[in-house]
Amino acid sequence: MKKILYSIIASICMFGTTACSDMLDSDSSRQVSEPELNAKADSIFFAYGIMQAMQQLSDQYFFQNEMRGELVSPANEATTHLKNLASFTAGAENQYDSVYLYYKVINNCNYYLAKRDTTLASGTRKVTINEFVNVAAFRAWAYLQMTSQYGDVPYVTQPLTTISEINAVTQKTNYKSILASQAEYMQALKDKYAAEYLEAPIYNNADIDMGFTNTGSQKKYLAKKCFVPFNVVLGDLYLEIGEYAKAAKCYYDFLEYKCDYLSSENQKIADESKRPALSSAITNAFNNRLYDRRNNYDITKQEGYNIDTGNKELKNGISKWDDIFTSSVHSEILSYIPIPVNYTLGYTCGMPLAFGYDYYATSKQTRAMYSPLTTPEAEKIPLRPSEDYAELAYKNPYYYVSTELKEKKYTDENGINKTITWNDIKSIDKGDGRANMISPTMGNTDLSMVYTVKPGTGYMYLYRISTVYMHLAEALNRMGEPELAFAMLKRGLGNGEIKELVDTAAYVYSGGVPKVDGEGNKIRRDPSVPVTNYFIPVETFHKMQTGEGGMPPFYSDKSIKNYTNTAEKEIVGMHFHGAGAIEDIRSPYNYYDIVRERINKIRQTFGVGSGVFTKEECINAVEDLLCDEYALEFAFEGRRFSDLLRIARHKNEAGTYTGGFGDMWLSKKLEKKAAGITTQNCYLPFK
Repeated sequence: MKKILYSIIASICMFGTTACSDMLDSDSSRQVSEPELNAKADSIFFAYGIMQAMQQLSDQYFFQNEMRGELVSPANEATTHLKNLASFTAGAENQYDSVYLYYKVINNCNYYLAKRDTTLASGTRKVTINEFVNVAAFRAWAYLQMTSQYGDVPYVTQPLTTISEINAVTQKTNYKSILASQAEYMQALKDKYAAEYLEAPIYNNADIDMGFTNTGSQKKYLAKKCFVPFNVVLGDLYLEIGEYAKAAKCYYDFLEYKCDYLSSENQKIADESKRPALSSAITNAFNNRLYDRRNNYDITKQEGYNIDTGNKELKNGISKWDDIFTSSVHSEILSYIPIPVNYTLGYTCGMPLAFGYDYYATSKQTRAMYSPLTTPEAEKIPLRPSEDYAELAYKNPYYYVSTELKEKKYTDENGINKTITWNDIKSIDKGDGRANMISPTMGNTDLSMVYTVKPGTGYMYLYRISTVYMHLAEALNRMGEPELAFAMLKRGLGNGEIKELVDTAAYVYSGGVPKVDGEGNKIRRDPSVPVTNYFIPVETFHKMQTGEGGMPPFYSDKSIKNYTNTAEKEIVGMHFHGAGAIEDIRSPYNYYDIVRERINKIRQTFGVGSGVFTKEECINAVEDLLCDEYALEFAFEGRRFSDLLRIARHKNEAGTYTGGFGDMWLSKKLEKKAAGITTQNCYLPFK
């Protein structure tokens, strides 16, 4: 620990004197030789310095998570350091095992939080609070990531600026206590300041140039996206330590603010008519590569689709999931670590090259139709999608609207004989549409020759809007609402979309009582829809209106406008991003069938459970489905191991089958990498 922290002392004073060519330089020409945090503008230098420390951490953060997850496999060309990470044999000499890089971020945040004057104001507005609370979020994020990789670590909350202070730091603190302490600190800030003060500070609201790539494409970033979102980080702390209702509240608060406080100055827009609509940036309204929800068609007959080869062509005019990765300023992306296009502009990273993109080459040929920012492709590919990823993504069922017409005669609530016709929803095992963007050559049986596109963009993504929705679903599931969590995969949080799935929607009601036919049978509202496709409990929907039981009041009078689809916005489910017609009320992608299938698979795989399914088993199964969705949505973005460890810890704590079921589950997930990995022996050497 002493060795780690000795060099941090110098780094505190370094951040005011970055090179003038660095992309994270302030617009000011003022040079700072000592950290000055007592004037209104001084700390911009320090904030940019923390971002530079994040850049230096970027490769380690990325490779620790991806190599120790099950979605990436090293090829022969991979370095020994990467191979050892993947096999859980990394020693203290490993290139990507440096606790110093985490503490470099943490200690400089500690210095800022201890020294920054938060009373400075311009008129009635306190000008330093946005920056102050977001530096607190940086520190919490660093502890969150470090404890995922190292478990219990020394906990430091005051700046270490002398040798004697460093010598005093010897004791490790339980990871959960660290995260709880950070949550308590951030919650106090949240309780103290109004919502607009929690937003990232805006130094420059324009795109900032990161230079031109080696093929002439200009790369840009937004300074405010270099911060991590305060409410989301606080929610993640609560999620990690099992405070699920508090986590859900933080994610809800984040989404609420994004709807109501979107002026450039982070001030509330008083005139509601002038507030921005809840756009696709917030609602995940991305259509995937195959399915246009505005038209019913059979994809096996669609022009441009070959059912035999699996050639998935795009239909003109359809926005697609992979569009979110083509621009640094896309509103789906909440936070990233910006990586410059060459070393003269700042710290560069090895992530693109590891996945086959020679991001810093001077000249090479490229397949522009597949390569983001036309990044040249390298001759060799050190890292590739694993067989586990291929099994999940390339064979996942894809749902489509069949041209086959079905017919049923029935008697409606008024006793009138009617005939209803509909097109069934069917599925084929052609894979998730998102896999095309990740690996365009997905049809190539030689996985070592697959170029994994996302890392080729040269952005280190930390948070997306999709992250918020997925973490919210995870929290709601563990709060005892697996049906709602599943609905967020199927439909999203749209009020009308959820309401249509409530179990009472299956029948016709009169005066609050189901109407019956002459034989005493309840009258179905739509006999073409299986009753099991209505799976949201009416009690859950009621809680979403009232906020009872810790449920965020999504459908309260105040919030419902944010979750109502309009011509300008469309809320869709997360799995809809790549799986086709799952949102259709008739789709076989429904809670009862999918969860039953997953529980049976878990029972068979682990030799656990029997008899009637329990509520706890349903929660555990939905958590598994969410884990799969994390893989499909966020593969190769640098977060996989942290997701696996968090879920395994929660499974252990829940004790659904046994107190150590999470360890059994994690060992199974990572069995192709290293046998017997559990939540106790998975940590990296602390050096």
